[in-house]
Amino acid sequence: MSNQISDKEFELYLANARSQIEGVLSVFQEKKINYGHQFQIVEGNRKLTLNIYNGKKGLNLVYAGDEGLKAKITAALNDADSSACEEAKADYGPSQVWAGSDESGKGDYFGPLVVAAVVVDKTTASKLYNAGVKDCKLLTDKKILELEDVILKTVVDAAVLEMKPHIYNMRYEQVVAQGGKLNQLLGLGHIAALTQVLTRHPETERALIDQFTPSWENVRVLKERFPKCSISQTPRAEADLAVAAASVLARARFLRAMDALSESAGLGPLPKGGGEQATAMAREIVGKLGKDALRTYVKLHFANTGKI
Repeated sequence: MSNQISDKEFELYLANARSQIEGVLSVFQEKKINYGHQFQIVEGNRKLTLNIYNGKKGLNLVYAGDEGLKAKITAALNDADSSACEEAKADYGPSQVWAGSDESGKGDYFGPLVVAAVVVDKTTASKLYNAGVKDCKLLTDKKILELEDVILKTVVDAAVLEMKPHIYNMRYEQVVAQGGKLNQLLGLGHIAALTQVLTRHPETERALIDQFTPSWENVRVLKERFPKCSISQTPRAEADLAVAAASVLARARFLRAMDALSESAGLGPLPKGGGEQATAMAREIVGKLGKDALRTYVKLHFANTGKI
């Protein structure tokens, strides 16, 4: 009989483990590995790698590196096992107040780029979980819009920043002119949203960014601004309730912005994503409103623009 836990339970376990580790040490980097997940911890010249495997025999924690760091992590995890998944569902870790950020719209030709940051505590995180808040990619558009108001009324604080297409295009051109790329623009959004909520809530113990770049520049900037707050980034961070709530708020704002743009264009609902439907709709807009109108509706650097 296998003791392997489900993928969802494993994500919840990792969210809880991440919270416990961040309570004593900063996670330098983490990544998915075969049959598990890896945390890399660095403190000065000391380094530790923790691999957490989810196999047929259950969870297996394998340490390599500094023994002192291992002792700290082991104590923080309290001999974590699969039962910690239930604890993670209830309070998502030991931090009393923590933040998370996520974005929406970066893969959509039409519409804005939206970045949201949310601050939660144990009580509000539990309420969000019970309300059904999770990664927006696992929710329907209808449910996302329903949860938006619930989240705003429940969380400790939230910031939702919308970069409308004409502003997005201007800022993207500025970033490229300075030698940057899209990830630099996304990073500016995460930094701005988290800066708003962390400034208003200096008691926040940690902040988690849904990782979209291998660079740690965004973490460095935020750590300089908020040295008392533990800042980290990780792929699939939506397992954390703060990041999940941020993902829902960002997507809800994006959906409402798309409705407004669709009404403005007067050609029916604007398609999401960056496929052929988006290109065809952009051609209709050019035919009706002229080429210059595209700047108001789309992200011009997408390959779709070159097809029109």
